[in-house]
Amino acid sequence: MKPLTTILSLPVADPQATANFYADGLGLETDGVEDGIVAFELPNLSIFFITADEYGQYLELSGRPGSKNPVPGASIISCAFATRAEIDEVLDRAVAAGGSADGGQDVDGSYMGYFADLDGYIWELVANEQTAKAAATAE
Repeated sequence: MKPLTTILSLPVADPQATANFYADGLGLETDGVEDGIVAFELPNLSIFFITADEYGQYLELSGRPGSKNPVPGASIISCAFATRAEIDEVLDRAVAAGGSADGGQDVDGSYMGYFADLDGYIWELVANEQTAKAAATAE
């Protein structure tokens, strides 16, 4: 399977608050909320935060209806970084924007940090020798 892009859709309680958290708090770019959806384009990933009702409609279309409400910890969104400092900066920005974080920690040769956004979605931030090499190669 070689998709052209990957899209992650997640239900949120308040799309405008979510747009503010990610744009103002973490510096991600968005065109704002349109039709109850706020989209963020990251390298090789599009994240669509959508109203719970809209999310429920997609669940119905899938033939596997389930909870349309945000469930904290129901998914983990992972991102690789080149340095510990970058992770610490993102964690600080997430907290300043209203999220929660416990700070970075060393785990099996990686530096990892976790934060939760306004709806409780968990982000895992990782930096290690492999991610540093990948970042240097991309430059």
